[in-house]
Amino acid sequence: MRWIAVDRLCFAFGLMLAASSAASSSVAAYDLSSVERATGVWELSRDDGARKCSIQLRAQTAGVGNELGLPPPCRHGMPVLASVSSWKLSPSGGLDLLARSGAAVLSFAAERNGLAAKGPEGETYILMTANEATRGAAKPAAHAAAASSQSAPAVRSSEIPGRYAVLREGRKDTGCMLTLETSPRGAGSRAQLAPACRDNGILVFDPQSWSYLGGKLRLTARKGHSAAFERAPDGTWQKDPKEGGQPLGFRKM
Repeated sequence: MRWIAVDRLCFAFGLMLAASSAASSSVAAYDLSSVERATGVWELSRDDGARKCSIQLRAQTAGVGNELGLPPPCRHGMPVLASVSSWKLSPSGGLDLLARSGAAVLSFAAERNGLAAKGPEGETYILMTANEATRGAAKPAAHAAAASSQSAPAVRSSEIPGRYAVLREGRKDTGCMLTLETSPRGAGSRAQLAPACRDNGILVFDPQSWSYLGGKLRLTARKGHSAAFERAPDGTWQKDPKEGGQPLGFRKM
C-alpha cells in the first residue's frame, strides 16, 4: 500500500511539473524584456478570433511611446483602435497600446493563450507574435503535413521579392502580374498588381502588402482581409485550401 501511495504522489508531482513547464513555455514565447525584443509583426484578435489583423511594433519613438504600424482596416474592424497611435512596454511587464495623449487604450498582460487585454465594453483582445499565431493555426494540420511525401523547396524571405505571374486552377496563367516589393507598407511590405490585369477575382482582392511568416506567404487586401499561400514542390505559391474560394497562385517570372 505504501508503494502505491508513493507512486500516486510521484505521478501527481509529474503532472504539476508538466503543467508548470507548459505555462512557462507559453509565457516565454513573448519576450517583453526590452523594446528591441518586442518589436516585429504581431497578430491582434478580438474575442473568438472572428476579427483579427496584423500590426507591427517598431522601435522608433513616437510621442510618449514607440511607432506602431496599424493598417486602416484594423481601425475599421476594431473601433477601439481608432485613437491608438503608439505602443510601449508597461512597468508591470505587459504592453500598452496608447492614444496620442499617452493614455493606455488597451493594456495587455501575459496569459496562457498570449497577451490579453479587456476593452471598454468588456470584450477581450489577444495579442500574439505572428510566428506563434501561425504555429498555433498549423497544429491541427501537423499529421497531414507529416504524411506528405513531397516537400516544397526551402525559401528565404530575401528570395521572395520580385515579379510574379498570377495563376488560376491548373496553373493557368491569367496574364496578370503581381510585384512584391521590399519597401514597407502597413505591417508588411508593398504589393502591387499591374494595371493591365483582367482577372476579376484578384482585382477585387487588390493586394496591397505581403509578409512571410512560419513558411507561409500572406497577401493583405485593400479592405484588410488576407490570404495565406504555401510554396508548392514546383516552386509556385498556391493559396491554402483552407482559405476557401477559387484556386489562386503565382509563379516568379
